[in-house]
Amino acid sequence: MSEATNDRNHAKQALLDAAAEIFAAEGYHRGTVARICEKAGANGAAVNYYFGSKEKLYLEVWRQAWGEARRAHPLEPEEEGLSAERRLSWFMRALLMRVFDSGPAGRFAKLMAHEVVEPQDFLVEVKEAVLAEHSSVVNPLIAELLGPAATLQDLALCRLMVMTPSLGIAIRMFSRPGARVQLPAFGLDPEQFAKRISGFALAGISDLGRQLQETGSSTE
Repeated sequence: MSEATNDRNHAKQALLDAAAEIFAAEGYHRGTVARICEKAGANGAAVNYYFGSKEKLYLEVWRQAWGEARRAHPLEPEEEGLSAERRLSWFMRALLMRVFDSGPAGRFAKLMAHEVVEPQDFLVEVKEAVLAEHSSVVNPLIAELLGPAATLQDLALCRLMVMTPSLGIAIRMFSRPGARVQLPAFGLDPEQFAKRISGFALAGISDLGRQLQETGSSTE
């Protein structure tokens, strides 16, 4: 690889790193191209030169952050033969630890929080891919725990119970600086917090599963 190619790759990565940090901290609109280029030590035309546009740079930041989150905090355990309860607890822990990760793997939760508050239309396909990945893991687990008597409403409500804590906390921590939640206020570290929250969700799902098994309906 030539020295010129190395220089180009280094400059492109510097822009991507700067953009990831700025977008994660401030969101798409407040993360200006000028500030990204300044942080990366590049001229103002560099984003268009290397990525084509601010939108394409943002998409690349999203893909990179998603990959880092998946590697650091996978949604499924490697160990086989675990119960649905253990796998669902692992899933919730992974989502919550992505929120509390202070390194590059934590940027994805920050980006997601900003995106919920200020959604970008051009990101729809990427967000749908993230949701599809989450659903492919969590839906079968909830269905197994609830049993065959569960309705679509039962499944949807339980999925909401599982998915909401991590996203809600991310929004409070990262997109609304004046109302940020800090774990020390609860006297818990991230692992303890994840265990407590997943325990609450599992208790609710297990109770509904028992009700369905006994009565065949969640409305009786």
